[in-house]
Amino acid sequence: MGMRRAPLLALIMAAACAHPRPVLYPDEHLKTLGAPAAQKDVDECLAQAKEYLKANPAKRVARRIGGGAVFGAVMGTVFGAFTGDFGRAIGQGAAVGAAAGLAHGAYEAGSPDEIQRAYTQRCLAEKGWSVIGWK
Repeated sequence: MGMRRAPLLALIMAAACAHPRPVLYPDEHLKTLGAPAAQKDVDECLAQAKEYLKANPAKRVARRIGGGAVFGAVMGTVFGAFTGDFGRAIGQGAAVGAAAGLAHGAYEAGSPDEIQRAYTQRCLAEKGWSVIGWK
């Protein structure tokens, strides 16, 4: 039974390592404190960012809805130019865009995004680390 779990455990571990992680600038702070301290702080900041996102999912979904509505209204304007009924096309486009934004926001509510990265980078900066990218 233990042999059957080994491939599953390896797959889970590989998936866990697949998330992007910050790359730190190799400055004096890194040289002084070392890689183990950097790894610890990166792990802590990533965990804090995930907790923040769990506690504030509505903001992320609302942002997607708003963006979808704006995009839908723009597309409705384009459609209205072809049909001659701008008001109706814009309204329908905004409604469809908002629905698409809601679906997209709900789908991405658990995935890493720019908010998680920004949160992590700020957290690391407060600890003295400089993020130069993500890998």
